[in-house]
Amino acid sequence: LINPNDDINLLRIANTPPRGLSDVTMERLLGISQEHHKSVFGVMGNDELLEPFFSRTKLSIKNFHELITSTRNMLMASPVGFPLNDWLDEFLDDQGLYNYIRRVEKTAEAGDMKISNIRQMLNDLEPHTKKHSPMEALQEFLEEITLDNEFAEEKQKENAVTLITMHSCKGLEYPYVHIVGLEEGILPHSRSKTEGTLDEERRLFYVAITRAKEVLYLSHCTGRKQYGQLMPCHPSQFLMEIPEELMERSDVIMRTVPTQEAAQNIFADIFSQIG
Repeated sequence: LINPNDDINLLRIANTPPRGLSDVTMERLLGISQEHHKSVFGVMGNDELLEPFFSRTKLSIKNFHELITSTRNMLMASPVGFPLNDWLDEFLDDQGLYNYIRRVEKTAEAGDMKISNIRQMLNDLEPHTKKHSPMEALQEFLEEITLDNEFAEEKQKENAVTLITMHSCKGLEYPYVHIVGLEEGILPHSRSKTEGTLDEERRLFYVAITRAKEVLYLSHCTGRKQYGQLMPCHPSQFLMEIPEELMERSDVIMRTVPTQEAAQNIFADIFSQIG
């Protein structure tokens, strides 16, 4: 609501609770936004850019855009002292978030606890509403939370590797990104041509490679073992679509495959380190 042009946070909440905005739809919107140098929210409000979508999907996109726009307009027109915490509680309930949480949590107690935490956070908004308009109060509150989180993260900061799938990486960014397994049959999948999903997988690859802020590493195997035999692998056709001047190639000599005992020792060592 504060900044609908913040793609990262918009992608996180667009389909929570479900609104007919699937991962594939959001990936397509992100791809269009990057192609036209617009925010995802900007694309959602552009009828011309939404033409490629099916009517049902287009309606879901427009409904979400209208929800955010109308809610922002209402809050911006509201005065100092507006009961923002109570209004947000009712708004989240009306949007189905609380029922969604109860549905996806493993137990009713876990769902109720999460909802209780949300309501407690909303109550913390109240002091801000007494001296600011709703949007100003929300902005100040979010800045306060962000500073608290950054301080906590700084205290617990460690070197770590994030393992994530291409489908889960939209909206996220990292200084260094490694994408592995870029081979025909894996990406694109062997069924992509027969099922007509090649373009969708290309968009997925585009989303993945644009997650890197500094350095992107792309790798593939020359061979994989299948049914006890080493079978040759071929680089993904998507690699061939990247301009050569943007690539720096490096050939890594294949090491000897470790024995089963050596592999077990490696994993045992890893597990001992992570407890």
